Amino acid sequence: MYNDLVKKLLAEVNFEDAVILPEQVKYCVIDNFSVIEMYISEEKISFRVYSDAYMLAMIKWLQKKLQHKADIKKITLQELVKEFDLPDFKYRNASQIIELIEKINAAVV
Repeated sequence: MYNDLVKKLLAEVNFEDAVILPEQVKYCVIDNFSVIEMYISEEKISFRVYSDAYMLAMIKWLQKKLQHKADIKKITLQELVKEFDLPDFKYRNASQIIELIEKINAAVV
């Protein structure tokens, strides 16, 4: 069901990913089915996800991209769908990640 990337990222999720520092800025995307919170500071990037395994894997992937100072502005919906081999009914997850990226980018500019 899940591709190797999703399995790898899920295995990397740990308790420290949810530890939030007072200086971190919160970015959040909410819909009827999920809540995605990402907390960002120079020292740490944390997250909390109330959703499914695909969303958890994608937010872990985004955390790693941000930690490595990758240019997240270039990430597209099609890239996420392909990278995570998302089934049709999970495209909403990818669109939420794109929405979160847009919020982060708007704050950086």
